Amino acid sequence: MKIAVCEDNVKERELLCEQIRTAMELRDVNAEVEIFETAEELLKAAEKTFFSMFFLDILLPGLSGMDAALKLRRAGNYSPVVFTTVTKDYLAQSYSVWAAHYLVKPIEQRDMEEAFSRALKMLEGTERKLELTVARHTEQIPYSEIYYVEGNNRNCIVHTRTGTHTPYTSLLGIVEKLDDKRFLHCHRRYVINLDHVLAVQRSKVAMRDDVLLPIRRGEAEQIRRAWEDRRFEIVNGRE
Repeated sequence: MKIAVCEDNVKERELLCEQIRTAMELRDVNAEVEIFETAEELLKAAEKTFFSMFFLDILLPGLSGMDAALKLRRAGNYSPVVFTTVTKDYLAQSYSVWAAHYLVKPIEQRDMEEAFSRALKMLEGTERKLELTVARHTEQIPYSEIYYVEGNNRNCIVHTRTGTHTPYTSLLGIVEKLDDKRFLHCHRRYVINLDHVLAVQRSKVAMRDDVLLPIRRGEAEQIRRAWEDRRFEIVNGRE
């Protein structure tokens, strides 16, 4: 397996490669890491060499990493792409090229390991996605990116790591699509992703981004058990 890294800053490139190799060791992955300073160099190499994974800086001299990813997709290359950049300005745009992850510098090792793990899942075809119709176009959001969904019998809002989405469907419609045990209908208006729960209280559940969501009366213990079971599965590699 070959992994392409495109980063024009020498120090950041060396650190990035070191973090990738550490993530590879943790997942027992054997791969060759090839580095590029410009998107043009990477695209030229990709014409002759198949890369199983791409780590692309977005703000590159000349062609941007986002444009490079788009050219790869148009050329029929659907290997996982992880963006590495200093700004969140391109988060929404990253969905258009089916990015596996989006890392904002300075990058923590644990974030790199999460990105690498997600890219591997996509490479293996195991990362499930929620297909939504938003503003007359289709989006596919990885289950792992969804924090929670709120709504009623008319419309809903899907809250994700990178922002919100308002599809043309009801909360029940989303529940029917999210056929996965990590998602729990904790309240008539909310569906949560147990992977993003921080704590379960008496009447509320604490989510990432300092969000507190209500729980149906008398169901706190049931939700706590489901959350603990899910954490046990993840820790023991049974997800």
